[in-house]
Amino acid sequence: MRTRMIPTTLLVFCLTYTLLIPPYVIGEVRGVAPGIPDSTHRNVIIQLFNWPFVEIRRVLPELKERGYSHVHVSPPQLSNERVWQWWGRYQPIDFTLLKGPLGNELEFKQLNDAADQVGIQIIADVVFNHTVDLAELPEQDFVVMDAQNKQIIQEKFSQFGPQDFHARCPIQDSIISTVRQCWLSNNLADLKTEDPHVRQVAQTYLHKLVGFGVDGFRFDAAKHIEPEFFAAVLAPFPHNYAFGEIIESSANKFPDISSLDFYDFPLVAAMKQAFQFGGNLANLKEAAHHNQALPGPKAVTFVRNHDLDCGQAGDRGVDDSSFGVGWDHGIRSLNRTDVNLAYAFVLGREDGLPYVFADMPTLPLNEQDDRYDDPELVAGIRFHNLCLANPDGTNRRGEVWRIEMPNVIAWQRGTDRFIVINKAAEWFSINNLQTTLQNGQYLEVRNGWPMHVTTNGTIVEWKVPPRSAAMFVRVDN
Repeated sequence: MRTRMIPTTLLVFCLTYTLLIPPYVIGEVRGVAPGIPDSTHRNVIIQLFNWPFVEIRRVLPELKERGYSHVHVSPPQLSNERVWQWWGRYQPIDFTLLKGPLGNELEFKQLNDAADQVGIQIIADVVFNHTVDLAELPEQDFVVMDAQNKQIIQEKFSQFGPQDFHARCPIQDSIISTVRQCWLSNNLADLKTEDPHVRQVAQTYLHKLVGFGVDGFRFDAAKHIEPEFFAAVLAPFPHNYAFGEIIESSANKFPDISSLDFYDFPLVAAMKQAFQFGGNLANLKEAAHHNQALPGPKAVTFVRNHDLDCGQAGDRGVDDSSFGVGWDHGIRSLNRTDVNLAYAFVLGREDGLPYVFADMPTLPLNEQDDRYDDPELVAGIRFHNLCLANPDGTNRRGEVWRIEMPNVIAWQRGTDRFIVINKAAEWFSINNLQTTLQNGQYLEVRNGWPMHVTTNGTIVEWKVPPRSAAMFVRVDN
């Protein structure tokens, strides 16, 4: 099953009137205006990053109400518990046990059962490229290296021996063999994922997760694993969704793996350029034709994930100027409006399976700027879901662009949905815009502002506020 997403930044005022519209009234779901129809289908992933399983279980009904279809949970296997920070979950110790700071096997099973009851699918993060960090070993002699500090000669893993690890070496991005066989940071003990025994351990672990009710997998560090690995370990799970992490800014650097979709990092890089000051939004229309976005059927489209969020915080994430929409590397601050506009683009487009990031619940509330219940995000998700056509989300309302400018873009979805994004600091006036939209009354999803489309598909007038996005659905029967 595929998925998609979008938010917005709207203080949208209505158009053909000269009076200011009174403050909007939020409907039953905060972020969605009264009169907006409910969506029959849902197709959006939420990453509840480093959330305990009991906390995820608690918010499942809210997630369903807000339009999410999948929850991406952090790695549940026994990991390096010496490291209490989030990256400790990405240092596997034992794949036979589901145990750690996020919860135990019973709590994980209860989460999956509760998700089934509300119709939400669970995607588990899996880490097969590497194990522990030599600088953070759970015990001093947990891994012992040879005199040259190149080969593991002794270790305390229950499922692996020294022969299951590559020799220690630094990664050189220009040499693919080092990308797949050397050690991340030259410190994370790298598994021989080409070895039949290592692949069998991985496949057995996936069987264990599926037995607990897991519906899909997110593969960490997929760039550093040979492509053949995924076909081998995923063969018994043809109905479980799977995607991987390859951090590259060009789509032509992604391998062809039929069993795996990927985070659309190229699109994130393109959005960073387009939404920043002086960038051209119109370039986003043909991004895939210029290797700046993955093909829609292979893309998990996103604006933020834990790599970018933690990189911005200087906390072992991706600190790379190619990525991070709204991220000012000079002063290390986040422009939330740019993030909201980028979410609007991701959720408003036809291509991709949308993915939303939520901060760790352990952060103080005033530091949680990525929230699953953000009203602008919820509005975008409703719009996205209303653009789905069939239960599986594969057939959607087509996308026809109507405005292509450096600061303003707009397109229709099918003949009864319309979205406009204005990144400029000035109002933008839509005047006598010709479309193939059905005539009638439309409502803006977030605020409920009306827009009328004439019998010949014309939007006579609508004023788009500065630094905002507006999404409309037809409400006439």
